[in-house]
Amino acid sequence: MPLLCLLLLSAFLAPAQDALPKDGKKYHVIFEMSAGEQPRLEGVIRNIDNLRIALGPDQVNVEIVLHGAAIFSFTRDKSTLAPEWERLAKSGVTLLACNNSLKMRNIPKDSLLPNIRVVDSAVAELVRKQQAGWQYIRNAN
Repeated sequence: MPLLCLLLLSAFLAPAQDALPKDGKKYHVIFEMSAGEQPRLEGVIRNIDNLRIALGPDQVNVEIVLHGAAIFSFTRDKSTLAPEWERLAKSGVTLLACNNSLKMRNIPKDSLLPNIRVVDSAVAELVRKQQAGWQYIRNAN
């Protein structure tokens, strides 16, 4: 009977172990989205969730920067994804908004959802992250 329990337990643990990176590295990934269509924004959220599952949430540091028309998804009055952004922020994903996009669209910073950090420029932030060794994912769903 103990052998059967051990076999069953190992069958349940094996998939979980496969989901974690074998090299023990910490990954740093920044996602970028400028398209504001709901299905595309939902796609980037799915990609972030899937990445964190595959690498392990403690093994990957994830940020997302929105700019262009996507910036409205971070605003209190126009976001249809506020609960998803909040969930990601609470799970440790850093949410970044482009100040240039805010200014260009006359969006005041105080109209942003909680947990949104403003960066001077989405493009400059991407360059800084890549220079620091971060992986850059342009989401084209």
